[in-house]
Amino acid sequence: MNNYFESHNKKDCNGCGTCALRCPKNAITMQEDSEGFLYPVIDKEKCINCGLCKRICPNVIKEDNNLEDTYIAVNKNDEEKRNSASGGMFFPIAKYVIEKKGVVFGVVFDKNLKAQHEYAETLEDAKKFQGSKYVRSDLNCSYKKAEEFLNQGRIVLFTGTPCQCNGLKGYLKKEYENLITCEIVCHANPSPKVLDLYLKNIEIKRSKKVKTILFRTKENGWHKQVPIIEFEDGSKEEENSYFNAFVKEMINRPSCYDCRFCTTKRYSDFTIADFWGIDKVDNSITDDDTGISLFNVNTEKGKNILNEINKDLELKKVDTQLAFSYNHHKNVPVHKNREKFFEGISSGTINENNIIKYMNQYTADAFYKRVLRKLKRIIKKVLGR
Repeated sequence: MNNYFESHNKKDCNGCGTCALRCPKNAITMQEDSEGFLYPVIDKEKCINCGLCKRICPNVIKEDNNLEDTYIAVNKNDEEKRNSASGGMFFPIAKYVIEKKGVVFGVVFDKNLKAQHEYAETLEDAKKFQGSKYVRSDLNCSYKKAEEFLNQGRIVLFTGTPCQCNGLKGYLKKEYENLITCEIVCHANPSPKVLDLYLKNIEIKRSKKVKTILFRTKENGWHKQVPIIEFEDGSKEEENSYFNAFVKEMINRPSCYDCRFCTTKRYSDFTIADFWGIDKVDNSITDDDTGISLFNVNTEKGKNILNEINKDLELKKVDTQLAFSYNHHKNVPVHKNREKFFEGISSGTINENNIIKYMNQYTADAFYKRVLRKLKRIIKKVLGR
């Protein structure tokens, strides 16, 4: 597989920053491009051509886990499940680690609504990692901090996208028995710059400050989760422009369209996701619309941990290939307007004053699709009577 330092093709870089963190001469810095994504830039005067950056790049997959146990899974704790995006599988693993005086890494929104990787040492603090954050998170120095905790002998649970989890392994350069990795089945990584402009546009349009964005609330049930904007004055509203641009593949990182991790072969100890298509995989499972997880155990380490936490879970083993056939198992296509959209971002034509308008314009369905959708609703209504 191609390496970004050789191909200079942006699809070959996930932006994890492992190369910059491990460069022996600090010759690599991560710099933001016009789309809002980070890429390594080499200072040729400092570079000694050691080739370490190429060898440790986590986008070149070197290992293959043999164990593939896939489960339909639900957290028995209703509160933990309600505060999670799917069946709440993150929290039982986090609880296991923290009860052993370990440390949990995950993603939060900071006070400026920037997605950041942070760590927690208490269960209460780990709650901030629950819920979906549909944007590329800034890893900051989380890899270095995780290494410090690991070398202290503490158990570390690192959660993130598959490329971020594999990035940590590339950074560490050796196996740690006290490291647990848990990846989400990642649809794609949208641009932080786009999210920032989007939230500013909402503030301008509504003349009030955004407090937070909840990408997937279960107020209307698991199957009808919607993005909710919460304002500092306490008001809330549903706003779908950014979410639509995300699911229609218009605002993603280039590497997400050629993801090396989009497969049933997983490289972390655990893989968690919503179990879409549950009715087609196993219609004996009661779907109460509160969330069901697809839960993969990929290593012997993961299997041993599952044996200790399974009392808190409802589990049913299913065929891996079948389960992933209804979930994210292949690369997403590039939206036809992606290039035009980001050209507008780069030139400033699309900005904090109008980005929502362009998101809606560029992602709008063709006229015939809107007509078909309306006809289906009418037919369904008539048949329902």
